[in-house]
Amino acid sequence: MADLHRHLLKADPQYILRLIKSKTAWTVLEAALALPGILTHEDLDALGTPRAVSQVRSLLVEHAVLPQRDEYAHRLRAWTTTEIASLPHSSDQLALRQFIRWRQQRRTRPGPLTNITAANDKRELRLILSFIAHLNASDRSLATASQELLDQWVIQAPSEAFRVRRFLRWSAKSGTSGPLTPPRFAGATGFNLGGSIGTNNEEALQRALNDDPVNPKTRLAIVLTIVYGIRVHRIAALRLEDLSVRAGTPGVDLGTVRLELPAAATPWITAILAGVPTKRRFGGSTQSSTWVYPGYQHGEHQLPSSLGATLRTYGVSPITAHQAATAGIITQIPPAVAARILGVSLSTAAGWHRLTSTEPTYR
Repeated sequence: MADLHRHLLKADPQYILRLIKSKTAWTVLEAALALPGILTHEDLDALGTPRAVSQVRSLLVEHAVLPQRDEYAHRLRAWTTTEIASLPHSSDQLALRQFIRWRQQRRTRPGPLTNITAANDKRELRLILSFIAHLNASDRSLATASQELLDQWVIQAPSEAFRVRRFLRWSAKSGTSGPLTPPRFAGATGFNLGGSIGTNNEEALQRALNDDPVNPKTRLAIVLTIVYGIRVHRIAALRLEDLSVRAGTPGVDLGTVRLELPAAATPWITAILAGVPTKRRFGGSTQSSTWVYPGYQHGEHQLPSSLGATLRTYGVSPITAHQAATAGIITQIPPAVAARILGVSLSTAAGWHRLTSTEPTYR
């Protein structure tokens, strides 16, 4: 507890006083430290909801009172276990457990689950469970599923049914079900390609390039959003290993593509890699060894909504910037490369290229 004690002594007294008066987090901390024996995550789980104890958990993990735990994976695993156990057919339960194990093995990047990945996984599982429930209602299971029943279920969830495609392909290949034709992607709606960058975005970009007091992380996010059309959720999930300065040229690795940045970004990248302190709860600051935009809780990156709110305080409109930048990028590089940079499928990038009615200039 010595490191934790020193941290609290160094923290802003007014901040600590507010914590004590607010009672919620401070009460959880007192209760946790008063428990006999070695404190465990399970002990902390028993003191309140995940949200109620999250602040205290992060503090205890950062100061080695508790070991690291992948919180999003832990919550998703608990929810999944309960949902699978409720399925009436043991064969369906086994199939879903095997699929989850297969999906985990195909992760492209090791490490803890992010909130985005966990949310996508949970959404996919909800739809799979909905499909299985539809089969069960007709006294069928995955092993006896028919294309007719699948098509009936798709009508109930036309906009999201495509998310079960990976599961259906896996189940057919593994012999869990017969060959079924997966539902097609309905296509995104409400996205207008092109348009003006907007006065506010232009002013925010000039400020990011020329205003030294602006935090280097914020400057990087502004440039990636306005110039390159990178979506906020991808920026929030950037890792330190994705940033580099090679031969004097700063860049960001987006999957297999390296995006070269303006020379003005060199000091930003250098400062970020050197360690820009991030404010933490319980009165202190720390440096993340994983994320460019670390969140308030241990092992997590900043929520896209929080980063988006920060960008909007500088006058940035992420949607407008994405639409304008995408129109420019799609005409200058091959759709396959644009898809990796913009974080969309190849078919989507090719469709946008057709909308521009121009031949891309490959360079």
